[in-house]
Amino acid sequence: MNTLLLNLLATTDGVRPSTTWFPENASTDNNVDPLFYFIFWICAFFLVLNAGLMIYFAIRYRQRNKQGAAHGHTHNTAMEVTWSVIPAIILAIIFIWGFRGFLDMANPPQIAPEHEIAVNGYQWAWDFTYPNGETVRGVGAEKPALHVPAGVPVRLTLTSSDVLHSVFIPAFRVKKDVVPGRVTQLWFEPVYDASRETVALDVPDPADPNQTVTLHPNEYDLFCTEYCGQAHSLMITKVYVYSPEEYATWYASMTVTPPTTPLIELGSNLYVQKCATCHTIDGSANTGPTWQNLYGSTHGTSAGPTLADDAYIIESIRNPGAKIVDGYGNNMSAFPNLTDREIRAIIEFMKTISDNAEADEDLTYGDLNDDGTLKTEGEADGSGDDAGGGDAPAENE
Repeated sequence: MNTLLLNLLATTDGVRPSTTWFPENASTDNNVDPLFYFIFWICAFFLVLNAGLMIYFAIRYRQRNKQGAAHGHTHNTAMEVTWSVIPAIILAIIFIWGFRGFLDMANPPQIAPEHEIAVNGYQWAWDFTYPNGETVRGVGAEKPALHVPAGVPVRLTLTSSDVLHSVFIPAFRVKKDVVPGRVTQLWFEPVYDASRETVALDVPDPADPNQTVTLHPNEYDLFCTEYCGQAHSLMITKVYVYSPEEYATWYASMTVTPPTTPLIELGSNLYVQKCATCHTIDGSANTGPTWQNLYGSTHGTSAGPTLADDAYIIESIRNPGAKIVDGYGNNMSAFPNLTDREIRAIIEFMKTISDNAEADEDLTYGDLNDDGTLKTEGEADGSGDDAGGGDAPAENE
């Protein structure tokens, strides 16, 4: 009960503690928890009252002899009015309270354009695209994370590339379905608590692409709560809440690309995040053809015999249904958010697991132009340390 009272009376100056039924509240929402516990205690009260009366009446008025049942009352106006009016008042309170909370959720305050984030769901991960055009993706086997500033309203614009998904952030008390062919939205205002345990994240230093800076955001869970296929249970990621100062640093770091990142390593990270669910690298069968010895080979497709070269790989990523490998269905979703440099990284990785090609192990992210082509000697000399362009491989999916 003490925890409940603290939860109901707490201000929004910091993260409110977890309760029996809820995780800690890390947003300014003041509707969900109090209404939930109001309904919970009303239900608990009437459960005890009704069950107690039933047990009492069963004992008090049990049959003690064989005489017939007594003639009971058939009508009591006062009692009927009482058990009708009191529940009606309680239901009215719940409705008004809940409707006001719904209006707050459905009608966000004025939100600055720099705090609007596009979220795209697909089997089985999320992409988070920010106003600067950069898309956050994962590192290696990690899932892409959502990064937000504290103390300001943030709006998520939700879309799906394939099936029905649902964004659920328990600590912010928000949940919204992500429906194919539709655009939905949700908003929240996160709270940063410096006294709470934080995580350490190293990001490229905006002032020097070859250095890193350590940030200390609060960390919370983000789930998909709509069954979306085989790997639905893996569609879980993190939300990082920063102080305004640290968020500005993180936001600036998004356009910083460490030029020394090996391209094969980047391609391997992309494979784990984007492709490993359907394509193997050991020759075994799966939803899609194995990548082992795929590059440089010729195989049958819906368009006839096809050489798996750069052009074919690029086309298969951008338009998967164009040339479907014999024996497989048209099951693959397109990946329009992959940059040309990221696709080149995937190709270099595919070469490392093929006997038909030789990968350039010395090739780095900084050796490529934005369109994925190799820089000339002059370009490399003048822009080898370029910090801009494309998605930062520090958070690649």
